[in-house]
Amino acid sequence: MKRQLKKSHIWGALALAAAAVTAVPATAQAADSTGPVTGIGGKCLDVRSGATSNGTPVQLYGCNGTDSQKWTFSYEPGRAGSPLVALGKCLDVASSGTADHTPVQLWDCNGTGAQTWVRAEGGVLLNPQSNKCLDVPGGNTADGTRLQIYTCNYSQAQRWDFPTGNGNGSGNGRPSADELKKQVLQLVNDYRAQNGKAALTYDPAVEHIAQDEANEEARRQQQGHWTFDGTLNARLKQYGFSHQPGATGENAAGARGFWTDAQSVVKAWIGHEEHRKIMLGDYAYTGVGLVIDANGTYWWAQDFVG
Repeated sequence: MKRQLKKSHIWGALALAAAAVTAVPATAQAADSTGPVTGIGGKCLDVRSGATSNGTPVQLYGCNGTDSQKWTFSYEPGRAGSPLVALGKCLDVASSGTADHTPVQLWDCNGTGAQTWVRAEGGVLLNPQSNKCLDVPGGNTADGTRLQIYTCNYSQAQRWDFPTGNGNGSGNGRPSADELKKQVLQLVNDYRAQNGKAALTYDPAVEHIAQDEANEEARRQQQGHWTFDGTLNARLKQYGFSHQPGATGENAAGARGFWTDAQSVVKAWIGHEEHRKIMLGDYAYTGVGLVIDANGTYWWAQDFVG
């Protein structure tokens, strides 16, 4: 069968389609961030009264250094999203709710979407299952204010600061390139699932191909498909791809001031017919490339292999 080579990129400001999207993939080493998580008013994410029973409310409270305010956020290769753990239990959206104002609580860790969180651009904590953010109702800074999920608006009521020095962040409070690449994988896989398509497997060789493209976009300061050509199969083999490649596809994006987080670039791809077709194609493997250049421009590429 003749190998199909499909590619698509975005050449300017693109109207973004509204879509339920989510978060994170797999190249960094496993690492933890442990300590207090602070929000509006300099107050802490807190387990009410330090209780450990399922259903215990999680609230905003004055920082006091107790274990009820010590949260661990773990990054693991191949894992989509991460739990937030305190007192041996997980931050959980009550009853796996997806509606605005659904409260959050402490619950036995079970690996479900109700306990998956993504540290996204703007300092928010996104719950991919609901596509909503951890939120302080009304921005109320009173001790004991119970937290909820709410449509992401990037206000101070949704900004959360984590301990520094976990080795995964960019050093400026923003997600690192590795974190953002992880987020794109699950965003795309979630969109495929919504449309009856099988999840893509993240492959290091395909990631290498995508990173080549992102590097070249950054070098040229122009989005495109500069390295997505007839040498693709040979380079996949060179990079250790262990499968027989079939059809291939690539989405790319990059423009100063645009698509500075995983959600925005995936929404842009979803909102454009050719990108969307590639995202929903009959592929098995994927990899994401990203360069954040000195000008703060984000150069993206995602490659797909059947």
